[in-house]
Amino acid sequence: MVTKALRPKTARDADATRGRILEAIGQIIVRDGLAAVGINALAREAGCDKVLIYRYFGDLGGVYADFASRSDFWWTVEELIEGIDPGRMSLAEAGKQILRRSTQVIRARPVTLAVLAAEPTERTALVIALETVREKRALELARWLGTNFPVPKSVDLQAVSLLLSAGLTYLVVRARKIRVMNGVAVKSDEDWERIYVAVDALVEGLFA
Repeated sequence: MVTKALRPKTARDADATRGRILEAIGQIIVRDGLAAVGINALAREAGCDKVLIYRYFGDLGGVYADFASRSDFWWTVEELIEGIDPGRMSLAEAGKQILRRSTQVIRARPVTLAVLAAEPTERTALVIALETVREKRALELARWLGTNFPVPKSVDLQAVSLLLSAGLTYLVVRARKIRVMNGVAVKSDEDWERIYVAVDALVEGLFA
């Protein structure tokens, strides 16, 4: 009876510790930067023995892989396509909603912004793990669009999506430090509504 009572508590404790370790990654990144993430730093931030990190994740790479796959770091396809009905909506309308939603997700996540800002100069194992997840989800989204909408043969949908999403992501990252770029404000929600309207016009023109 005692053993049965202890098992659920032990499992809950282990889950809670895993959660603290994963949360610690984000806290360190936002406060100290990507380069500060390591076993010792994670153990201190999570308030646990570093032995538990190895026990629950195998090694630092295992921690990174788990963190990268969490849905709250990067958008999921389900987040972006919710409510989009291919039977009632054009590819242009779907594309406009998806671009807007993906940008809003990134803007709302400080850890994501911190990683995006640092990754061009810091090619760490964590950065690579996060990039792997992003690439996987981008390909999933491209497959969903290609399966559910007729794509004009003259349009390279993946290349176009890359250019538009990369441009928006760059602006989101720059908006962490600046208020205006090329004479366009990039800080507030109202500023971004202007940018979304411009993107909508580009998408409409592409599929006109």
